[in-house]
Amino acid sequence: MSEQNEETLKNEQAKETLKNEQAENIEAEETKQTAEEPAVEVQEEPPKPTAEEIIAELNDKYLRLRADFDNYRKRMAREADETRERSKIIVVTDFLPVYDFFLMAMNHSEKTDDIAALKQGMQMILNEFKKAFDGLGVKEINAVGKEFDPKFHEAMKTENSDDVPEGTVIAQWKAGYSIGDRLIRPATVVVSAGPAKKEEEKA
Repeated sequence: MSEQNEETLKNEQAKETLKNEQAENIEAEETKQTAEEPAVEVQEEPPKPTAEEIIAELNDKYLRLRADFDNYRKRMAREADETRERSKIIVVTDFLPVYDFFLMAMNHSEKTDDIAALKQGMQMILNEFKKAFDGLGVKEINAVGKEFDPKFHEAMKTENSDDVPEGTVIAQWKAGYSIGDRLIRPATVVVSAGPAKKEEEKA
């Protein structure tokens, strides 16, 4: 074999050896990285709850919901009671001056026979009543001379009248009262039935 062929053969063997070494280095590096990586734990699926466990959980939720609703109902009832008590206090406070004037009039009536003074005292009481009503937003319904309205009037009887048209209020026994659009008490009234009908002439 010539020296040139031997040289070529040596070069090819050297390349092959280098290639093998590189492959071994790569394989060793991959093996090292694989060894260094933490092992991936396989998580097992949690066991499915049994029918008894599902029923117990639903029952617990139901009891909690029922307790919450019961607490809410008690709280609303307590707040409603407190609101009623505050309303009572407001109303009583507004009418205390009326009561004071009434007591003053009663005490004064025992010491005097002055009718004019007693009348003046009664007028003061009436004024205080109206002031208290105004403070509460109470409006008086005066129906005399107005057309009868069943929404605001309560007819106690009818009377014939030659002067007042039929269906018109002639007199009022008790005044009606309202707060805003809400009726507290209808006015008690007497309604005109129109002129009395004349008896037919006998043949």
